[in-house]
Amino acid sequence: MMTPEQRYAFDLTGYLHLKNVLSGEDLERAQRAAERYVQTPVEELPPGFAAEAGNYAHGFAFDKALEVLTRHPITWPIIRELTNDKPQFVSGSLRVNTHEDNRFFELHSRREEDNCIEWPRYFCRDGRIYCDDLAFFFYLSDVMPGDGGLVVVPGSHKSEFKRPDDFYLPAAEGAEPQPHPAVANIAPRAGDVVVISEMLTHGALIWKPTDRDRRFLILRYRPQHMLPLNEFPPEIKARLSPETLDLIATVPYYQVKEIVGRDAGSADLT
Repeated sequence: MMTPEQRYAFDLTGYLHLKNVLSGEDLERAQRAAERYVQTPVEELPPGFAAEAGNYAHGFAFDKALEVLTRHPITWPIIRELTNDKPQFVSGSLRVNTHEDNRFFELHSRREEDNCIEWPRYFCRDGRIYCDDLAFFFYLSDVMPGDGGLVVVPGSHKSEFKRPDDFYLPAAEGAEPQPHPAVANIAPRAGDVVVISEMLTHGALIWKPTDRDRRFLILRYRPQHMLPLNEFPPEIKARLSPETLDLIATVPYYQVKEIVGRDAGSADLT
């Protein structure tokens, strides 16, 4: 279960900034694993993996130090509550942004897409929150104030009004918008996790540091009865633990997955 503070903050803003989720050797192992993926030439990557434009496909499966983050003891209770104890892991890529990208990712959200009339859903019942489209950003490098990176419009996950077409747009091509009081730039440190509802309006400012990158693992979840965003290839599935295979499975809403109710910290992913 989420804590009362987490529940209140998520309902109020549409996101959580969890600090120091990873630290010490756990963080170092994850960082080393990500570095190995980034430094491996594309032609030498194991089957099922691919890298293009800072997106390292299926990054969660590259190393057990990353796979275990799909059910981290701190984030697992949040995943369970927000999916009504019916979790499904649907994708997990490693992202790397550098100053060479030089692009502003415009604001967007799932609720603004024309083909999403039936979903996503967000509501509260019996003291719990239900949300059927979630993203967890596990940061593996520091983001300092002024660096750029993730921006959100707090509270927009429950807005009843359409975002104006000219809201928070760059004044010119290659630029980024002027600061706006309704838009927050989040600056997580390595080991922090940012949780968002995909209903939350969000984007990313241009990454400004020239001596370091923004590196994070983005893990996405939906309820277990929804069709996945994409299929995991057989080569990726062959690398996964039984617990992770259970987590990625699409099953009827009335079925209880074996992993639900377990202590995430007791899972053996070695």
